Amino acid sequence: MERTLARPSRRTLRLGLEALPFLLPAYGLFLLFMILPVLDALWLSLHREDLFGRGREWVGPGNYLEALSRPEFWRSVGLTLQFALIVAPLELLLGLLAALLVYRAYPGVALFRTLFFLTTAVPTAVAAVAWGWFLHPVGGYANRLLVTLGLPPQPWLTSPELALPTLAVVTAWAGVGFTAILLTAGLQSIPEEVLEAATVDGAGPWTRFWRVILPLLSPTLFLVGLLVVLKSLTAFGQIHLLTRGGPMESSTVWIYRVYQDAFFNFQVPLAAAEALLLFLVLLLLAALQFWLLGRRVHYA
Repeated sequence: MERTLARPSRRTLRLGLEALPFLLPAYGLFLLFMILPVLDALWLSLHREDLFGRGREWVGPGNYLEALSRPEFWRSVGLTLQFALIVAPLELLLGLLAALLVYRAYPGVALFRTLFFLTTAVPTAVAAVAWGWFLHPVGGYANRLLVTLGLPPQPWLTSPELALPTLAVVTAWAGVGFTAILLTAGLQSIPEEVLEAATVDGAGPWTRFWRVILPLLSPTLFLVGLLVVLKSLTAFGQIHLLTRGGPMESSTVWIYRVYQDAFFNFQVPLAAAEALLLFLVLLLLAALQFWLLGRRVHYA
């Protein structure tokens, strides 16, 4: 039998029109702070001018071609991918472990929840200063611990080989609290009757996790994974405060390259082109993640 789509009723249309005045402020803010800046960056990327807008000249795709022809740009792209490949799995794993630890009620769980979720309330600047003290090459607590264990101290933030992985760990730590909050909500939405039925059927803890909990958690896990990947590709605060892209540009990721080209090299149109290329890559990655993983998500 042929299926037809039901036409919206007058009542539905009336309710939509009644809700429109309440939605206009949100739409206005979205237009002002999201759409207009993107359009302005697009217009800027098609011109050549100095930092103060003087000498504007139409160059079309020239800034994009220049960005794609620069070896340092591609090096930043590679560093960004390395950074994301460390941050995303680490943050997801730690967030899931934290959520599994605190989603059930038991004596002392409030303390663990506070400790895990505290990272969400700590501002990036405060966390960066604290990590800077902790990882300081002379007198930092991390190296003190290594010396106590009989191991040599490490230049965590001053070594080209260690700076990027160290920043990735710091970034993952900063995001664990938010990830754990979302995953805890997903775990608590799983019906207790389903877990009890699996236990009655003889499923052990490991089997319950893989066969019951993980499939039912997959919608939340998919959303969190998407957010973590996009966030790891645009991390800026920790890098700027701890290494400023160094040493020897070993932590100059894509977004930091945009910042340097705009405010240090005074190539604002070029930076706008690089930023829009990053924006396009984020959209493509989000679409690819939906296409590859969305079909495996189990919606109850």
